[in-house]
Amino acid sequence: MNEIYLWSVTGMACLISLNTIWRLFIDRRRLGNEDLNESDRAFAWRTVVFLVFPLLNLLDLKATEKAAELLGGHVTNWAYGLLWYHIHPVGLTSHLDLSITLFAGVVAQIVLALLLIPALVFRPHPFLATVLGYTISFIFALNLIFDPVLSFLGMGSPRWQFIYTTGSLDSKLFVLALHASSVIAYLAVVLNHKCRLWFSELSRPKAADELKEALVKAKAQTDNARLACRLGLLYDKAGLRRRARKQLKTLKSKHPNSLYSLLLSAVLYYRKHEYKQALTAFAQAAEAPNVMGQLKASLLAAAGCAAFADGEITKALNYCERALEFDDNCLVARMVKVDVFLHQGKKETAAEEILQSMRRGLSLNLENKIPVDCEEVLEAIAHMEETQVKPVATASKWRN
Repeated sequence: MNEIYLWSVTGMACLISLNTIWRLFIDRRRLGNEDLNESDRAFAWRTVVFLVFPLLNLLDLKATEKAAELLGGHVTNWAYGLLWYHIHPVGLTSHLDLSITLFAGVVAQIVLALLLIPALVFRPHPFLATVLGYTISFIFALNLIFDPVLSFLGMGSPRWQFIYTTGSLDSKLFVLALHASSVIAYLAVVLNHKCRLWFSELSRPKAADELKEALVKAKAQTDNARLACRLGLLYDKAGLRRRARKQLKTLKSKHPNSLYSLLLSAVLYYRKHEYKQALTAFAQAAEAPNVMGQLKASLLAAAGCAAFADGEITKALNYCERALEFDDNCLVARMVKVDVFLHQGKKETAAEEILQSMRRGLSLNLENKIPVDCEEVLEAIAHMEETQVKPVATASKWRN
């Protein structure tokens, strides 16, 4: 039964791998863009899991086999299934020789990861840099964290189970100390802000350049709510989510009743798929005093987008209808209405909505506009502050 399950996994992995290769070919122009979206980065992870990981498993298998031969043993049988492999080395009498053989694949993979790091120094194309960065991180995470934990739970590779169950106490403590040090070093590098910013420059060059400019301006104007909000949005755009959340806390502490605080909160909640909180924040921002016209329409449409993502279909439609009352050309509101109609099975109504949008000259391009065009909204808030009384949002009544 176990063999049937494993080979079924292999069959599914083979189909997904072939589909991934086909998509790499047909989407080569889109993936060749400098500005990658979230879907492109998700596809980069898919490439690592279904194309790179099988090669890593094959490297692991061959390294184990070669190590057994060099130490005087041999392999009686082995099986390779893309996402898994089995190998049975025999003829190794000493505990040290067997340990070296079992961990030869780990050493080979880590050496490969270290050899891939210099390739990033030459600043490859953003998609290639993303795949290389994910591969390096994946190799270390797999061998230092996931495999040991799964083995401890009885589901991982036999090498860590061998360490857990055999050998002297001193050898176990030595391996544990070495492993813990490696994990700490890996996490320190991965979580380091400078390292993450460097990787952002490689994988998201445009967002990283905008972030650098914003950092320079923010240092010169430390009490500017608009610049602080834009800095948080750019942190999120550059993939530095922890920095974005830290920036939000700073903005709330300095400008607790600012409309900018609500905007940044709403966008970050939406990015984290916490759609109820995002809906609340967008709705409260839209109802703030002096918010009118296109700005109100954009915020109401964003609330409708969050409501649709949360499964609140009726609310989504109501927010979009309200948004179109303030701006009949609000693209996000119209496209969310299309999604609502399609969800309800009203294909003809959805088609009419699309045709109506096209007649109005709307491009139907929602790139960087979901749930809201942040740059446009920031400009609208700034213009409102310059021409009207400074708005006081209801952020004090809203709790995280």
